[in-house]
Amino acid sequence: MHDDQIAAGLVGLLLTTIEVLAPLAGAVVAAMAIRRRGRNARLAMVGCLVMLPAPIVSTLGLTVALEPLMQSVGSFMAGHVLTAMTLPFHLVGLGLVLAGALSEPKPTGRPQAPAPAAVVVESH
Repeated sequence: MHDDQIAAGLVGLLLTTIEVLAPLAGAVVAAMAIRRRGRNARLAMVGCLVMLPAPIVSTLGLTVALEPLMQSVGSFMAGHVLTAMTLPFHLVGLGLVLAGALSEPKPTGRPQAPAPAAVVVESH
């Protein structure tokens, strides 16, 4: 039984690591696209950064607040309360990522000048 607990802990650590690295990688990719995509990439980057604290809050909640929560609201509701603690991070972050992905790009401040017309020179 002891080995099962170690394996479960390692799987939990792996999932938490993925939960931290995925938004971090998204923020890096969005930051690299800021020059090309402008405001849309900034929204996506901020959305990814807003999602970043969620697994940290979840892990801290499990280690610090699980036992008092189980005593006050019961073991069934304690998991739901911990999930509710991270939900705002996920919802706001997802909203910002979607806003960046779905909004129309704003035109740049400098309008592009039309290409000069080709001049045809006839020689006699």
